[in-house]
Amino acid sequence: MADTISVRFDKDLQVDLSKIEKKWKADRSEVIRRLLAEAIKKWKIDNFLEEVRLHKKSVGKAAEDCGISIWEMLELLKENNVDWVGYNEKDLERDLLILK
Repeated sequence: MADTISVRFDKDLQVDLSKIEKKWKADRSEVIRRLLAEAIKKWKIDNFLEEVRLHKKSVGKAAEDCGISIWEMLELLKENNVDWVGYNEKDLERDLLILK
């Protein structure tokens, strides 16, 4: 079931929305829904990339929560230089000492 939300926009934002309505040939409600959905998806990705970077969330869980495949999440991690493994040079040196 959809809820109705009332929002106030300043004049500049209304002008921008009107331009998008014309470009997309859509009514204001549709434009706002699409823009909001896009903004929320971007927020989720940014938020979960940060949680993966901080090792608070696994790659698989972050992908699931974003509604994307694990492969897409791995690509986003790569594009954003997120160290999701948590294995650094110090860990490597320690492991090499153990192997000797």
